[in-house]
Amino acid sequence: GCSFHDTGDFLASCSMDQTIKIWDMNSQRCRHTLRGHVDSINSVVFQPYSNNLCTGSADKSVSIWDLRSGLCIHTFVGHSNAVGSVSFNMKGDSILSSDADGVVKVWDVRMVGERLSVDLDVPVNDAKFDKSARTMAVACDDG
Repeated sequence: GCSFHDTGDFLASCSMDQTIKIWDMNSQRCRHTLRGHVDSINSVVFQPYSNNLCTGSADKSVSIWDLRSGLCIHTFVGHSNAVGSVSFNMKGDSILSSDADGVVKVWDVRMVGERLSVDLDVPVNDAKFDKSARTMAVACDDG
């Protein structure tokens, strides 16, 4: 997956090689390579209005990274299978993650904990918040 920063100056990409690359869109060069996951990284998204980004990995974790330091500043653990998607709400204070078992979780960035967990019993391909963050849309294997 990949994600553009709000400014459009940077692109984050994630890979099966367990790295996140930060691309400078002006110079078209890789500016940083972030490492810390122990399995493929399946999803990456920038936190709105921030220098942080979030990743979801086959190592069953969701991590937040600080681009200034290049370090992982927090890892949320709680999925039992590979995390396939991560997304932020518009305010950037909640993360929505989904996994191959059909579990969708909402993580509270400020309180650094799980706010909600829903088991859909079908593999989830993607999950997003609407603008209000009161509704989630989920794309599953069964349509």
